[in-house]
Amino acid sequence: MDSQSKLSRFLRARRHRGPPRRVFFLRQGFLLEEECVRAFRRLGLTVQEFQMGENWNGDLVARLLTGLAQFLPDFLFSINHLGFDKNGWLTGFLQKSCLPTATWYVDNPDFIIRAYPENVSDWVAVFVWDRHYLAGLKEMGFPWVTYLPLAADAHLFRPYRQPPRDRFGCQAAAFVGSTWTLRLNQQLARYNGQAATLAYIEAAAANFQWSSHYQARAELADLYPGFERLPLLEQVDLEAAVLWQASQQDRVERVSALAPAGLKVYGDPAWTDFLPDPGAYGGFLNYHRELPGFYQCVDVNLNFTSLQMKNGLNQRVFDVPASGAFLLTDYKEVLWEMFAPEDLVTFRTPEEAREKLDYYLKYPETRRRVAARARERVLSRHTYEHRAQVVVREMTEIFFS
Repeated sequence: MDSQSKLSRFLRARRHRGPPRRVFFLRQGFLLEEECVRAFRRLGLTVQEFQMGENWNGDLVARLLTGLAQFLPDFLFSINHLGFDKNGWLTGFLQKSCLPTATWYVDNPDFIIRAYPENVSDWVAVFVWDRHYLAGLKEMGFPWVTYLPLAADAHLFRPYRQPPRDRFGCQAAAFVGSTWTLRLNQQLARYNGQAATLAYIEAAAANFQWSSHYQARAELADLYPGFERLPLLEQVDLEAAVLWQASQQDRVERVSALAPAGLKVYGDPAWTDFLPDPGAYGGFLNYHRELPGFYQCVDVNLNFTSLQMKNGLNQRVFDVPASGAFLLTDYKEVLWEMFAPEDLVTFRTPEEAREKLDYYLKYPETRRRVAARARERVLSRHTYEHRAQVVVREMTEIFFS
């Protein structure tokens, strides 16, 4: 019996009933990893962080197996299935070891897992931030799929005694977000020199921007000859290109429509290529070090949701209220599953956004009351500790009862 088989047998033998207490956290530098690590630890769990490399090789496998043998976790945790190999080796090893995994999708799972069915397993519990994706993950064969929206780290995003206005000044209205230029360029680089394919992507994106669909398959099937006969991975890559092209166009249009109202825009430098007035670009803000204080220096924080979550909620919906700041957000039905109407102010069109922006800039006391109610709601129901509790509860019921 080889060493991997011996370790699998050893891990199987030490399984126990009762709530899990030891989490082996696969890390690869993703934004929300730190928040989830802190949340598990605040719940009293012991967390071993394991840094995955960019590529799977013998050294990584050896480090991983050594880490599992030394720490002896109750389950593994990963964001977006990060750390798992495309061929399903780790999934197979964990299944043989009867060692469960929880993975939380906070990005479109179609682009990450749909072309890699080797990673489907009865020993993987999938959590997903947008309810729409539940059905597709179940159709892939994952038996345990749970809706788990995003949240806020209330220890990071919290009201300051003195907002850092000496650093950021007093802003009337601001939006902080990406143009997705880097991600889009990386996707489109696959089609360099393929003018016809790039034209199909652009045309499909123009249609997808106004579609109720979550995936761009229908738009591509209508425009791209032979799309449905392509290998699955090629279809997924084209769908991703369409999504990011449409998302960029949608966000740029909506943000630009409010630029004449004095909206200041922060994010990646590509904003200077898109804004009607490049002077409206305020620069890049670090999520952990600067954003919690910045939100408190803005009278009205705007939120525009990306097209990959047409009825999901992004990070700003939770972070801005947690900071004690006022949020004006685009309308989503799912908002009212988590907030009361008096907690948030929403808009459906650029015209309505402009009207409400002008209105609430005049009434600071009203803004403060709304922001205070939203913060209370986030603290009582929507922190990462709340989400970690759901993960632990589900893992307990599925694998440890």
